[in-house]
Amino acid sequence: MKEFKYGNTTVIIHSPLVLMSADERKEWFQKEWEKGNPVLKQIAKAVMDCYVPKEPSS
Repeated sequence: MKEFKYGNTTVIIHSPLVLMSADERKEWFQKEWEKGNPVLKQIAKAVMDCYVPKEPSS
């Protein structure tokens, strides 16, 4: 668990990812991607949907 303060807001992260180094997180994501982690795939799709323009409707 790690706690961050932003102004009057406290954010508490319970994920073990927050305690990993950048290299450890990268390795974890690569392994989970290769295993086909469905949640990770859904998050990636949501992010890509924010950046990739959709074809205009006719």
